[in-house]
Amino acid sequence: MEDMLSKIVEMDEKARALTEEADREKAMSEQDIAKAKEAVYNQYIEKARKRIAQNEITERRAAADRLNTAMQKLRESRERLEKNYSDNCDKWVDEIVSQVINS
Repeated sequence: MEDMLSKIVEMDEKARALTEEADREKAMSEQDIAKAKEAVYNQYIEKARKRIAQNEITERRAAADRLNTAMQKLRESRERLEKNYSDNCDKWVDEIVSQVINS
């Protein structure tokens, strides 16, 4: 009977030791998972930052191109207006004066 009790106590001690070991491994696994999660997150953020930096360069170039195109159109428009003014200024003044005098 005493032999049986000692075997039960021994089995209980082994079971407790196994449970403690399993708990330690579980805790270590949770820490490993947390570290892996953080590493994946940091890698993703780093890639996103690089993509943002690359997109910023591309978008700045595109914006500069659009600005240059708009400025060129503005210059062309101004030149047309100035040419139209220089070609027709005297005619317009004469017509305005004529209209004022004749009304």
